[in-house]
Amino acid sequence: MLAETQDNPGAGGNGDTTGLLAALVRQSAPQALLGLLVDAAAAGRAHEAGQGATLAFSLGGKSGISGDAPFAGEFTVERLADGNFTCSGPMFKGFRMTLGPMALLRSRAAPGVRVVLASKKVQAADQEMFRHLGVEPKLERILGLKSSVHFRADFEPIAREILVVKAPGPALADPAEFNWTKLRKGLRLRPLGPPYAG
Repeated sequence: MLAETQDNPGAGGNGDTTGLLAALVRQSAPQALLGLLVDAAAAGRAHEAGQGATLAFSLGGKSGISGDAPFAGEFTVERLADGNFTCSGPMFKGFRMTLGPMALLRSRAAPGVRVVLASKKVQAADQEMFRHLGVEPKLERILGLKSSVHFRADFEPIAREILVVKAPGPALADPAEFNWTKLRKGLRLRPLGPPYAG
């Protein structure tokens, strides 16, 4: 399980950066699922094309984050959903989500990689966000979640290992990367060990 901490909507991210998606495609990752990538235009386009259609998409990358860009590629629309469902995990249990049009896309370049699109931003902290599109998270080999901590309540029980990964995003994970101006001399900016696997 990969926690994409720097694009966590719960920490100020928009859920639309594509660094982790690009890495999964580049590595032709097997049975990999990324979510939720927030891109209302792409989700709408998937709904217009219909389930089973294969077309070129330019996904995410709309927030203007340094080092990030839309991810261009051909994807097949595997499933479509309206984004209305009830959460079942400990964090959001009973909460009624209204995420707008959602879509499950599969990469043509790396068929083992799929991405869940949503139209409204929320951190990926409940398995129902994936089940709503017919995906059972525990059957995936790799799950990339745009969340930092809140996903753990529902996803940790099904994870063999959790890695916090660093990809471009607005919610900086490394204190040394902030533009500090008034820190006292000698203050350590990094913890003793890395806060992420990058």
